[in-house]
Order: sequence, then structure tokens, then C-alpha cells
Amino acid sequence: MDQEDKNDVAGRCLAGLRAQGIPATRVLLDPTKLKGGYICDTMRVKIFYDTVRKMSPKATGKGARGWVSERPATAILKIASPASADHDVAMRLRLYEREWHFYEQLSHRVTIRVPRYLGSVKDTETGLTTEGVLLEDLEVPGAVLCPQLDDAGVMLTIQHVAKHHATFWNAPELASGALGVKPHNGPWYQPGWGDDIAAYWPRFVRKWEKPDARRKLELPPEAFVAGEAIMNGFAWIQDELSKKPHTFNHGDVKPPNMFMMPNSVPAFIDWQYTAVGKGCQDILFFLIEGYTIEECRRLEPLAMKHYHAALVTYGVKDYSSEDLRRDWKLAAMHFPFYVAMWFGTTPDESLVDPDFPRRYVPRAFDCILRNKAHELLAAASTMSRSPSDVVGVPPGATLESLAADLHEARARIKRLTIERDRLKNTLESVKAAVAGAAI
Repeated sequence: MDQEDKNDVAGRCLAGLRAQGIPATRVLLDPTKLKGGYICDTMRVKIFYDTVRKMSPKATGKGARGWVSERPATAILKIASPASADHDVAMRLRLYEREWHFYEQLSHRVTIRVPRYLGSVKDTETGLTTEGVLLEDLEVPGAVLCPQLDDAGVMLTIQHVAKHHATFWNAPELASGALGVKPHNGPWYQPGWGDDIAAYWPRFVRKWEKPDARRKLELPPEAFVAGEAIMNGFAWIQDELSKKPHTFNHGDVKPPNMFMMPNSVPAFIDWQYTAVGKGCQDILFFLIEGYTIEECRRLEPLAMKHYHAALVTYGVKDYSSEDLRRDWKLAAMHFPFYVAMWFGTTPDESLVDPDFPRRYVPRAFDCILRNKAHELLAAASTMSRSPSDVVGVPPGATLESLAADLHEARARIKRLTIERDRLKNTLESVKAAVAGAAI
């Protein structure tokens, strides 16, 4: 970022702070990139005022948000990074859009500790489009980013995430779309994510199916059987995860996306993967991302039990341990699998951490296999099929005729997919209109 760009961004930061009632007179950008640069440029902003700083009456240390200052000395800027190699991915997956929406519209409503929203950085042309957000600086004395959690810390984190899930459990605003958080089977994610997986899968198999001692890539044969089934049934998985009971998910809970604050309260950052889904998706991904296979196997039953008990404590009803176990299997086949396909096919030279796929991919597949998650797909296929649906190779068929039939079948599927998406978009529009009329 050259000096002209810094001056432009600084001016927009100042305007964003003032729009939120923070009487800043000048800001100074620290060009040092902080954690979070993978998708956004993330940096600290020093804030200056004309008069002595005053403390808010809220500065009591009480409540989920803790103390805040009317005149914070610093803020954290997260801003879209068009020069980043991952900018196109961020745009396609709507990562910027989801995070800006969370902080601007929803962060004040959650019951867990998150960075306080301090303002938005708008585009230079119209001043209407958000291109970044200014957030409370959580790096205070005693706060730890990416905490190393013992069992008590893991359960404490799960307790807080469960409280968040319970707050939004089957909330009418989720189903109506009024909160602006999208379900996994909405047009933001379907068929796009399924198409991504279908494109990733052949490359993934070529890279991972044969053991490579040099790169230490190895998965058991059954992983590829499960992966093929998940790829073919991904739309069904998205549909099931979107059904009630559902809640508002962070989407990317893991130790690197957390601070442990001085009062032993976890704070959650990086809300780029928000969605309407099953709450246990956050818990399962937290374990896979943060812990070895052996630790995940040990922690998983403890985490499931603690999460279910916490939901009950916070008022969730009619959700049994068996319901949780089924949702856990669905969760294993969704975001953990998508991430495995994505990063498991990315060349090492394109990764910030080239060892990440070698750690993560085996963990994701071990979770799928030990929970026998893919067996849900076989059961669903059996229940939805009638004998007349089972088609064999017709007598006298040639390779050419079968290829022609396959081409026609794919064309039909594409046409049906387009029609389905058109209907889904229409339904989303109707829901949004109804929600708007009700406000």
C-alpha cells in the first residue's frame, strides 16, 4: 500500500469512526499486517482526539462485551484486498459480504464476546458500499490470540458457542431471511459449492490416492469411497443441514479465530463463513481444525455430551442426543470436506502454510470415517429409491451410445438445476419481501 493509498484509506477510516459517533480527529495506519491477512488486509489503526479520552459508563467489566471506550486509542481495520491471490475466492464465496454484514447488522445482537463494531470503510465512488470494517482492538494485556486450550478451555469454548446457538435456535428471523444470514441450500451456496467439489474431486484423487512418502500424503482406501459418495450427495447434505432445528453459525470456529480474554472469556473473530445450519457444525470444525486425530477422537464424545447439556441449559428443547449424533455426521460431510477438497488440491507454493493440508485432510477424513457419516447417504438413497429407479446397462449398448446418453443426462440435469435455482431465487425474494413488510 503506497502513501497515496494509505491517505485514502485513512480518510475513509476517519469518516467511518465519526459516522459511529467516535469523535476522532486523525488516524494513523500501522502497515504491519496482522492475523487475518489470508482473506483481508488486517492492520492496526491509531486514533487521535482533540481532548482527553473519557471512559464510557459501560466500563464496568460486566456483561458479555466487557468494557469499551468512547474514545478507543486503536482499532483493527479489516479491508478487502483485491491484490490478494484469494480475492476471487473471497468474492465467489461472499466472505467479505458475510463479515461486513455480521459486524454492521448482527454483532450487537449476539450473546458471546466479539470485537465491538466501530465503523465501516466505504467505497470512494459512491460512499455506499462497505469495503472494510473497523473493530475493537482485542490485544489488551492478558488477552491471548489462538489460545492453547486444555480440556477445561475446550469445554468453556463449547459452552459459549452453545449459548450463541441457543439464542438463535429456530429463530423465525432465520427462516424468513430477516437476519440476512443464508442457509446452506440457498442460492449463495447451492449449486456453487457442489460444483466446486465436483471440480476438485478428480484432482484430489490424483494427488492423494497413491501414497507419497516425500510429501507424506496418505489416506485409507475407504476415504475415497466416502469422498465419492459425499461428492455425489452434496446437495442432499446441504438440504439436510438447512432444515430445522437450525441456528446461526459462526462457520469457522477454531483457536486461530479466537482470543482468550483476561477474564477467561473466549472472544470470537473472523465471521466470514456465517450461515444458517446445524449448531454442531461449529463444534465439530473447532475440533478438526484445532487438534490432532488422536485428540479429536478423545475429545469428540466429551464435546458432544457437553454441547448437548449446554443447549439444554440455555433452553433448547426437543433436541435429543440422537438428533445431535445425526447432525454431527452431516456436519462432517459439509465444511470439513469442502475445506479438504479446496486446500487438498491447492499447490504448496500457493499456500501460506504448505503443511496445512497434510495436517488437516487426514483429520477431516478420520472424522467422516470414524462417525460412518457417509452411511447416511446410502440410507437416504435407499429410502428415496424405488426398484424402477435402478437402471442397468441396456442390452446391445455401445460405449458411444452410453456416452451420448450420459451427455444428454448431464444436459437435463443442468437444465433442471437452472430451473431449481430460478425457483429458489424467487422464493428468497418472496421471503425477503414478506420479512420487509413485517418490520
